[in-house]
Amino acid sequence: MDNPSNNSSSEKTQTEKSSQPKLKKVLTFTDIFLVSLTGMIGSAWLFSALGALNYMGPAAILSWIVAAILFVFMIVTFAELGGLFPYSGGIARYNHYTHGPISNFFLSWAYLISSITTSPVEAVAIVEYSSAWLKWAWNPEKNVLTPEGMGLAVLLIIFFFIIQYIGVSTYQWFNRIITALKFVIPVLTIILIFTMYFDGRNFMGLPGGFFPFGAASILTGSIISGVVFAYEGFEEGLMYAGEAKNPQRDVPLGIITALFVVAAIYILLQVAYIGGINWSAARVSPGDWTGLYNAWGSSPFYYELVSTGVPLLVGFAVIIAIDAILSPAGTFAAYVGSTARQIFAMAKIGYLPEIFGSIHKKYRTPWVALIFSTIIAIIFLMPFPTWYSIMSVSVSAAVYSYMTGGITAHALKKLVPDLKRPYKTPFWQLFYPAAFVVASLFVYWSGWSVINIIIEVLLIGLPLLFLGPYGKKLSVSRSFIYTISLFVWIATGSAIGLYYYVLDGMGIQGFIIYWSLVSLIQIITLSLIWLKTKSPDIKASSWLIIYNIVIGIVSYIGSLGALSSPLLPVPYDIIVMIIVSLLVYYIGLKVAYKTEDLEKIEKTGIVPEE
Repeated sequence: MDNPSNNSSSEKTQTEKSSQPKLKKVLTFTDIFLVSLTGMIGSAWLFSALGALNYMGPAAILSWIVAAILFVFMIVTFAELGGLFPYSGGIARYNHYTHGPISNFFLSWAYLISSITTSPVEAVAIVEYSSAWLKWAWNPEKNVLTPEGMGLAVLLIIFFFIIQYIGVSTYQWFNRIITALKFVIPVLTIILIFTMYFDGRNFMGLPGGFFPFGAASILTGSIISGVVFAYEGFEEGLMYAGEAKNPQRDVPLGIITALFVVAAIYILLQVAYIGGINWSAARVSPGDWTGLYNAWGSSPFYYELVSTGVPLLVGFAVIIAIDAILSPAGTFAAYVGSTARQIFAMAKIGYLPEIFGSIHKKYRTPWVALIFSTIIAIIFLMPFPTWYSIMSVSVSAAVYSYMTGGITAHALKKLVPDLKRPYKTPFWQLFYPAAFVVASLFVYWSGWSVINIIIEVLLIGLPLLFLGPYGKKLSVSRSFIYTISLFVWIATGSAIGLYYYVLDGMGIQGFIIYWSLVSLIQIITLSLIWLKTKSPDIKASSWLIIYNIVIGIVSYIGSLGALSSPLLPVPYDIIVMIIVSLLVYYIGLKVAYKTEDLEKIEKTGIVPEE
């Protein structure tokens, strides 16, 4: 048996690092642009145009414009971070450098939940649209997958797993072909409706006018309708940064360009959809947007084109049905890969066991993370069998994680101002805090019921951090770690059960009891660890704990809360959320610190390559 002491530890470490396979760097600007584009043009374009009308009426056009503008604030900060830290799974790692593992775990865990839930929702979308000719796959009465449909969805997940498993080069060419088709078909849809069947009276000449649900609906309806969900795939380019040839240049340019292109497509699609409505064919009273949604909700563009009676449009409806498979398929493939890279990234920074950071020697892909993410995606098919039911949770978890952009970029500017930044955010004094406020408002517009689920999921996930490699670094016994983890799980489970079975029916009094318990679980857990370790990570995560507590309170009493007469109606709830967000933001800046990993980068001036 060989004795490892024969070699010096430094030589051993160097040999081990050199022998470890690295991610293959083959992606160009075009690939980063396309993977961001395909992340944004998925099932959302097939569903959200009608979903937005159900909540906003014709004013949905403005919602797409406003959402795109708001996303610009977030994207420019992520473009800076993506160029600075060109890692695969980067969005899971940025906040780690300025606020440590606990703060970043909450944010990366939220994004992981979003990624995991996106894959099955795209699988459901494909099967649902396919049910037009595969009647056995979908139960239209219950709006759920049949057992056979479930099996088909599982096969789809496995198919895209294989594509990602055998190598990013294979996915590179698959994505180029799929994205090209996804781009062409929506554009052709816009052109055909504009030129062959367009009724301008649908915009202003119907009961309720342009704002049938009020002007505030263009903001409050942006989450639940799928508008924000449509844009959230921009970060796919960030997730593949570690496999780009020139990430410092191509990642920022690729994702920003993709946003502008997609925004133009979605805005024009919404205009085209409104103009193409044939109310009599839909058998719905003109201006009854909810009735239209109920009539055409399963296949919005397909039913609209068929209802026109124009032969070319009726024929093109078949193409739409085919694209209803291609569009979700492209997004599906992107998220199968990005979810694995998210897990890979969390393993690389010590949040999950090291095995999840393994790279396949032949294919040079994160194969263990791919297998794990595929299994979890299949499991998520069970409780979330419809597009809209899972979409709200998915997008809310994503925008929660987007809060990392502005605050991390600003903290880095404060902590390491001389660090080389390939892309610098313009007017950063405005864009950094604005990016945080925008992400926070998107979280708020998810509504109390969804926000509650997100906070519950975050608490359930927290013990995984302590039970992983990070817990071993804390100067505490394993029995203490096990006790803390069990406390969080038992206390959280008890609070959830108490709320849904007892307290929910007690109104605001029940909420006060429940949210006090949820708040105390977070405070007690981190306080006990602080008393044992005095770890700076605890103090650095305080901003996010404060946010978790306050967002629950404001969302419950606000316009999208559980009260029939909100204590904070529009616009006062939005004003309060802006003020609260800015206060939390500056608290976050105050508690940021130079982590050990950031100090290493500052000393060398080099971001480690993977």
